[in-house]
Amino acid sequence: MMQRATQHGADPQPVNCPPPAKDAAGNRNSRAARITAGLLMTVALLLTGGCGYTGQSLYPSGIQTVAVPIWKNNTFRHQLGFRLTEAIDKNIESRTPYRLASIKHADTVLRGKIVQVQETLLSSSFETNLPQETQVTIVVDFTWRDLRNGKILSERKEFARSANTIPQIGQQLADAEQTAMEKLARAVVAQMQKSF
Repeated sequence: MMQRATQHGADPQPVNCPPPAKDAAGNRNSRAARITAGLLMTVALLLTGGCGYTGQSLYPSGIQTVAVPIWKNNTFRHQLGFRLTEAIDKNIESRTPYRLASIKHADTVLRGKIVQVQETLLSSSFETNLPQETQVTIVVDFTWRDLRNGKILSERKEFARSANTIPQIGQQLADAEQTAMEKLARAVVAQMQKSF
């Protein structure tokens, strides 16, 4: 029971709290019932795709396997095609519902080539003129094709990802190249998702 203080320092006087309001049917918990019903409706909408959510896969259905031949390398960077192919394989295995397979047994094939690797000086020391920050960009062309009907599922030209290196903190160009390659592998596999 709540108490209310009176003026001029008099002793507090008890205040009677009104009983909970009843609805037309005499139920005291109608507000709680409305809140519960609202929460249930929200959950139902989320589960059925309301608000933009869906339980469907981000990747095209009907495909089970992907072949990824070693990507061609049009640059003079040794082993870059092999390393990029390996990074793409790992991303397909960990981020998609597909399995890797040989071309003979695959539903689809992802072919690509490294077109170029660019090194761009972003900044240099004003005093020594030595590089302070350098950017490495790897540029590729690729095609993902359905081997069962010849349809191109995804195709990109001059698709690129970059990474920076700062020699002053011990980074080397090889570090930036590796980071750019890993970013590129993730981005290529992301291009295998459905376009909604």
